[in-house]
Amino acid sequence: MSTEHEGTAGEQADEPDVHARIAEALAALVARDGETPPPPYVRRYLAGHARLGGALDDAHVPPELLPWATGPGIRGLLASSGERDPGSWLEAWATVEPYLHRADVPSRWASLHLAYVGLRFARVPRARMPAEVASPPSSRMTVLWSQWTPPVNVLAKVAVPVRSLASWTTLDGRPLVAAGDEHGGIEIIDPVDGSAVGERISAHEGTVGCLLSETRAGQGPVLVSGSADGSVRAWDPVHGSLIDQIHQPASVWIDDLSTYRDSEGEAAVLAVNGFAEVVRWNERMGSQDLLVLPGAKPRTGKVALTTIEDETGRRLLAIADGASLTFREPDDCGHVIAEFDLPGPVRALTSTTRPGQVAAGHADGSVTVWDIGGNTATWNTDEGPVTTLTALSVGSRHLLAAGTGRDIALWDTGHTGPATLLTGHSEPVTALTRVTLKDGDALASAALDNTLRLWDHKAIDKALGTGIPGPPRVTNGTLARDDHTTPSWFALSGSHPDIEIWDTVGGSVVTSVATEALPTAVTWGQRSQGRALLWAGPDHRIHMWDASTQTHLPHALEGHILRVRALAPLTTTDGRHLLLSGSDDYTAKLWGLDDGSLLCDWSGHDLRVLAVAAALDQHGQEWFATAGADGTVRLWSIEEGALRQPFRCMQGRIHAIGINPAPAGGMPPHLASAGQDGTIRLWDLLEHRQLNEPLTGHTGTVRAVTLWTLDSLGNFLASASDDGTIRIWNTATGRCLLLLATGSPVRTLSAHPSPSPTRIVLAFAGEAGAATLEIELSERRRKTL
Repeated sequence: MSTEHEGTAGEQADEPDVHARIAEALAALVARDGETPPPPYVRRYLAGHARLGGALDDAHVPPELLPWATGPGIRGLLASSGERDPGSWLEAWATVEPYLHRADVPSRWASLHLAYVGLRFARVPRARMPAEVASPPSSRMTVLWSQWTPPVNVLAKVAVPVRSLASWTTLDGRPLVAAGDEHGGIEIIDPVDGSAVGERISAHEGTVGCLLSETRAGQGPVLVSGSADGSVRAWDPVHGSLIDQIHQPASVWIDDLSTYRDSEGEAAVLAVNGFAEVVRWNERMGSQDLLVLPGAKPRTGKVALTTIEDETGRRLLAIADGASLTFREPDDCGHVIAEFDLPGPVRALTSTTRPGQVAAGHADGSVTVWDIGGNTATWNTDEGPVTTLTALSVGSRHLLAAGTGRDIALWDTGHTGPATLLTGHSEPVTALTRVTLKDGDALASAALDNTLRLWDHKAIDKALGTGIPGPPRVTNGTLARDDHTTPSWFALSGSHPDIEIWDTVGGSVVTSVATEALPTAVTWGQRSQGRALLWAGPDHRIHMWDASTQTHLPHALEGHILRVRALAPLTTTDGRHLLLSGSDDYTAKLWGLDDGSLLCDWSGHDLRVLAVAAALDQHGQEWFATAGADGTVRLWSIEEGALRQPFRCMQGRIHAIGINPAPAGGMPPHLASAGQDGTIRLWDLLEHRQLNEPLTGHTGTVRAVTLWTLDSLGNFLASASDDGTIRIWNTATGRCLLLLATGSPVRTLSAHPSPSPTRIVLAFAGEAGAATLEIELSERRRKTL
């Protein structure tokens, strides 16, 4: 709790009974309708009083307060309390809190509701949930069914991808983490509550690719940053001020940094750039050129360095240059103590938690450990090149953690077994650092999904103890449209080959559809014989499974020569059952599902086709659209082929498109394109022009869109992004009506009719599972802050 809070409250932190009574009294002031704003003092201080009183629970901090709370972050209060209840409203709020800083109260309520159901009532249908959970009066959303498990360890959501991390402990014992980003900035973050500490440091003109921290005797920490702009700078992170410029901006990048205590006991920094020039700096003597390694300039591979101490206290400098590793005296870099050939190029080098050892991460995904006697151990992973590497101790275990793709490989160096994978990031991991907390070492990670995550010792112990990284990822999901004669089924595929069919009403697995390998696209379609599940496999064929007989159909749709990325079914007014497919072979194909015939083979995209859409308007007009990595959307006709010139969307790669063929309120039939830049653009299909301004707000690539019309309310669109949110838009006004924090990327999204004229059923699936929601779209007047 902050000093300001304690002073305002007029109480001391060592009086828990008083704080507990205050929390109880303040909780009584929170209206249980979810609509009436609590008094300002309650909003700001209730959770803090509960924490100081040892009463941080749902009874003392009611869920109706959470969307209005303006005080210290709930995540930080829970972490500092040491008591976690994974089924509480407080824990649910902590999972979505990093995504909701600028969200309105309805969005906060809906996000809290989704997270709570996912954590407490996974796979429980609405009919079996408590009434206050199934449909809270304060939420515009009802969860019909969910197996969506939001991540619980997201420390912070950042606007710019982070490329480097460093951590230290302040003189008063507070742990801090520095994050260097692609825009040259450094953010200081509290790893307990995820809050920013001080102002962002505008450190460089290029990506901050290297960060380290060292403590100056009696003066607090110094933070050193190396950048793609060729400069290395030393900072006072307390004041955000520049101490010294170690390396001037140059035409070559900084490859790596390391630090050690020199012979005078002062902090010394070593830096190496792409020309393999090694520079040493300390505050007393400034910068000194130490060594230029022989070889080509600039280097095509990374030059990495780190410093260690052996069992006798002797300092050593390890440099990995190309495929060789040398150990040298740090004060006399020209003197080589030992030299070894490495098994492959090095991407990262770090000291281990054992004296005299260094670990090297390689491009082939392996990690090797060395001392001055040579190679002592090797571990391998099939997950991808090692992008970042760090060492930490958890209990008596000496661990190595490596970023490999979007997972973190974790090894206990006391054993020779395979890596344990820490999963959760949805994009490649870019940086790791050890964080020293009161209860032991933790691991902080950053990735291109713009999240910072904290893996505490409990999470690491659990992963190492079970060898189970967590629930399987869902990469494809699709909800069958309910035709009122067959049950509503969700088809999910992910990290295992089979497709599971879930009953979204009963919350159980109906059956499992065997596939030979992971599907690349999944959808439901209609045939004359009834509903069918359609999926594309790595054999580039499209397979079918009959839902009524629950059997595989013997024939597959063959014609694509590379991976099929997207599928879209359509039933025409004359009863033809069609399927549109898009592929990495730059083509789109239209199939007849009843006889498996290839009706059209369309080419014209310059790169991969990533998204397809098919729709039928009120006049019987068939619309077929494709979009791809070339940044264009193309329209097609069975009779004429390509229609007009493509829409050049200026959104980077187009990952999702959707069509509203029969809008209300005078809007023309329109198409939505969503892409790499996080925007959604609307296109008039009749006039072949853009409608209105782009819809903006997402901070990551938009992976899915779906459009619909409610006659009584107008035209709407839902979009899902890598930024861990779903947004609901009014397409006529361009206003975002609801932001739903999912905490993990959604890959597929579809809208379905609801019995209510003002509601829509929204189905989605992605990294954390799947869910179906019913969302109220009429906007009643709400009380505000």
